Amino acid sequence: MSRTHIYYMGDTTLEALRSNMKWATQQLIENPTSSHWVEEIDPGHTYIEKRYYIDDFKLKIPEGPEDKKTDIENSILLYETLHQLPPYVLSDEHFWNWINFTKGYETAIQLMPVTEGSSIFKDHWLFTQSGRRAILFGVLSRCYYRVAMTVDPKAADKYELSRFVIENPNRVRNYTWRSISNYKEFLRGILKAERDIIKEYGQEADDTKYYLELAKMVSQLGSVKLLDAMTEEGIYNFIHEKFELLLFDNRLISE
Repeated sequence: MSRTHIYYMGDTTLEALRSNMKWATQQLIENPTSSHWVEEIDPGHTYIEKRYYIDDFKLKIPEGPEDKKTDIENSILLYETLHQLPPYVLSDEHFWNWINFTKGYETAIQLMPVTEGSSIFKDHWLFTQSGRRAILFGVLSRCYYRVAMTVDPKAADKYELSRFVIENPNRVRNYTWRSISNYKEFLRGILKAERDIIKEYGQEADDTKYYLELAKMVSQLGSVKLLDAMTEEGIYNFIHEKFELLLFDNRLISE
């Protein structure tokens, strides 16, 4: 497999996109298969070569936003290709805009179609959200981080939980905005409990309202405990018990 340098989008190009979002959105709509228009903003300086190398890669083009199979394959490929890069690179908008407009251009557009008057380009390409939300809102950066936060090297299938959250991001979304997601064992305990409850009680348990309530309970737990000191088994038992109580309150299970 060939190797390639990584690149950052240049500041001039990035600032031009930020200053002309309506125009850029229209360009995305009119040019769904080629980002040549970006390179015309600051010819010769659109992307800046950096010293790090990665294996060259090619993402698959999903059939649309609901093509979870391709989303999972691409997310795992992004993780396997990029995870050895330093955190400061993986959290830099210049890096992800190089990915967005080169390696992942067609994929990103199909994964999250841009429409006239929408805020998709602003919110999901240009990282305009604050704090952790920015990198976890990115159209392709979030694909990488959904795997990075959930991969379990000790498991027989280390990407089982990654597929679980990509199939329905609501299962993890309310934790990603919080520092809780820094503690991988803690997050894995939560997801394993959610997975097992769904297996035990069926798809009716796979409802956003339950995930919102569970996230609140975890936040309350954090006010009285040092969450990073809890074991994976401890948070698993906590979530499993609380989830069952929520289902009982909604009469999805009986006494």
